[in-house]
Amino acid sequence: MKPFVPERPSLPSPRHMGSPSRPVEDRTTTVRPEDTLWTLAAEHLGSDATDWEIAREWPRWHQYNFDRIGREPGGLRPGTILRIPPPLDR
Repeated sequence: MKPFVPERPSLPSPRHMGSPSRPVEDRTTTVRPEDTLWTLAAEHLGSDATDWEIAREWPRWHQYNFDRIGREPGGLRPGTILRIPPPLDR
């Protein structure tokens, strides 16, 4: 009797994996003189955002734009174009 050897599982074809209904685009915003990562995150979260949600969000902005901001998150320069991170579930 031959030993049982399971078949290698197949991966679904790309057409069955689904795709976004529209292409994902990098959204951007331009830094104004009074902007901080906190104010940018708060603005994009909306007026109902809590301090906790903003505190969780602004470091994501820094990480997402590290190549444009550098090590110092307080060093935003007016005119810099930042990418807006994709939203997190609240």
